[in-house]
Order: sequence, then C-alpha cells, then structure tokens
Amino acid sequence: MLAGINDQHAQHLRAVERWDAIRAMLPERIDPSASGVTICSVAYRAKACLDFNERLMRQLNRGARAAEWLLFDNNVDRAEMIDAADPRFTVVKPQQRDIDMGYEHALGISALLARVRTRFLLVLDPDCFVVAPDWLTRIPDHMTANGLGFFGTPINPRRHNSYRYFPYMVCMFVDLSRVSPRDLCFLPGVWNRSSNVVYRLRKAIATLPKVGFLFRSLLTEQWRTNGWQIKKRFGGGQLAPFECVQPVWDVESELAQDPVKRLIHTLTPASVAPVPKQRGYCSPRGFRTMHAPDVDALGWEEFVWHDRPFAFHIGSVHAAQPGYLSTLSRVLDGFAARALDGAPAA
Repeated sequence: MLAGINDQHAQHLRAVERWDAIRAMLPERIDPSASGVTICSVAYRAKACLDFNERLMRQLNRGARAAEWLLFDNNVDRAEMIDAADPRFTVVKPQQRDIDMGYEHALGISALLARVRTRFLLVLDPDCFVVAPDWLTRIPDHMTANGLGFFGTPINPRRHNSYRYFPYMVCMFVDLSRVSPRDLCFLPGVWNRSSNVVYRLRKAIATLPKVGFLFRSLLTEQWRTNGWQIKKRFGGGQLAPFECVQPVWDVESELAQDPVKRLIHTLTPASVAPVPKQRGYCSPRGFRTMHAPDVDALGWEEFVWHDRPFAFHIGSVHAAQPGYLSTLSRVLDGFAARALDGAPAA
C-alpha cells in the first residue's frame, strides 16, 4: 500500500507542475466584449455522446451564434478517437500519458483553457446534455444580468464523494471576464501523500454496512475531488457570485424512509450532513412531472431550472447499459421536438 501511495503522490506532484506551466500562459481575464461561448470537453470513450450532444446543441439553439467546441482527446482506443479534421470540433491530443486518477481529465480541461477566446466558457462532460431551449444565448444573458461568475449543475446529491452547493465540472459555465482562467485549477487534491492516507481511512469507514452512513459526511464537502480548489476559493460567493440549477431528488421522501437518517439530518450542520440541508438545493419534481422524457427512470441524473428541465447526466451507469445509445437517441429527439413545439423556457 505504501508503494501505491508514493506512486500516486509522485503523479500528484507531476500534475501540479504541469498545471503551473499551463497557468503561467493563461490570460488574467477575457475582455467583456468578447462575446460567445466556448465549450471545453475531455473526450474519452464518448464519441457517440459527442455526436448526439453537438446535434442537440444545434437543434435547441437555431439562429444563435454557434459555440466553438474544444475537445481534449484522451482516447487510447482508435475506434473512439476523434477525427482531427472534424469541422464540428477543435481537437487537441495529449503529448504524453503518464498520469491518471482524474488528473488526465483535469489537465485536459486545463490545456484547452489557453485556446478560449470568448467571454463565456462551458466545461461540459460529453454525456451531460443541456436540454433547455436557446441556452447558448439565455445562460450568458442570465449570467450578465445577475453578475454571475459561475452557473451550472452541482454534483448529484446521492453521491458522497464530492463537494456540494457549487457548480461542478460536469456542466459549469464561467464568465471569464469576472473569473480569471488562472483561478480555474481543476486538479484533485486527494492523491498527495497526507490526503491520500486520510481518504483511504475515511472511505473504508464510509463503506461499512449501516454504520457507514454515519460517516459519509467525512467524504461529503471534505473530499478534494476535481475542482475542489475552485469551490474553496469561490464557494462563499464574495469573489464571484454563482448559481446552481437544482438536482432532482426528493429529500423529504428520502428522510421519511429511515428515522435514524432523519435524526442525523436534523442534528448535523449543512456542511457535513449526509443529505443536503440547504433550502431549495434539490427539487422533488423531475422531468416526468413536466411532461418531458423521464430520464430518471433510466438511472440518469436530472437537473431543473425554474421548474423546467435544464440538463441530464448519464454518468457511469451507461457502462452497464449496452443498448443505451438507441434509448438516448429517442430521449434527445423528444427534447428537440419539445423545443420545436415551443415548450416554455425557464
């Protein structure tokens, strides 16, 4: 185990060194007059999702200025690699592959930041689909009108291995005229030596049957996952205001199932509560109640904004669903049809 910790720590140090080199080349700010949106994604075993996502973006944003889509192609499988001549994307390839454990994702986004020339940035996982009509213009307009530095989806609250109450890099809009690209360090902090040992102990406790639930808060909020430094710096809202859309999760229903869970929820502060306590953070109403495709039934994560569907994230569940692409295609066709029919905007 010690050898593994030392190896991970060495990778951590290499990742920090590479981020420092990238950061030194980034601009301090993007001029507010530089309109438009640039999307940055890491492509890994996601070729089909990227095809669907790019098509949906065009269908939902007819007449809007197209976003430039930057891809960091992290694939090793040739069948999944993105064609560098594909006119829909600007493709960047890694120079070397000697770091893993989440660093390759964080450094991939970091490498793309130097190419962003628009005021607004969207960091987007290929399997996260923004389904709100006209979002390419509505989200920048909303952020400008409300002085927001960040906007997007937080982590799904069912997960206990990441921070809450702040947009996560699955779908994170950033106004680069308010937030310096140099402050967008997505590197995780778990794998340096001291944090690694503590995390292993916390994770072992948190996975114990029954008793583990009492200790899940040791991971929630305290877990230094990708983007934790951004949350730490901007999570208070003073340096740059932010807004999260609502993950769909019926907190009251969850607590009603277990009196012990409710007691723990009542006694613990929001910063460490196993179930989110921030008022309005979650919505009990999902897409189905809004007469939209019910992706929660497929095990996918739903997010709503102003009581309307905003986005959904497939996540790791797609690996267990061999036929999910045909289902995904039907779902996206449903959202495209809603936009054409004039479904209400948020």
